[in-house]
Amino acid sequence: MRILMLVPMLLLAACQGATINDEVGSEAWMEKVDQRLSVSDGEGHGPDYGSREWCRVVHIRLYGKEPRQRIPCDQAWMETVDRELKKR
Repeated sequence: MRILMLVPMLLLAACQGATINDEVGSEAWMEKVDQRLSVSDGEGHGPDYGSREWCRVVHIRLYGKEPRQRIPCDQAWMETVDRELKKR
């Protein structure tokens, strides 16, 4: 009986882990960043995920100001954004 109860719990835990730890830079990760920082308006209006404009807006929402220089919008930058979001 305990085994029957354990299987669904393990499956649920595995599914939750996959949604929490989306790979930085993936479409799912960008969607979560977009939702958390309100980059788009929720109706599909806003910069395309991963575009320079999207990264610029993410920077503005994250730090509250325009970037001093051009945003590289690369994997290293996205990992920095991810770390910043985890601090909040």
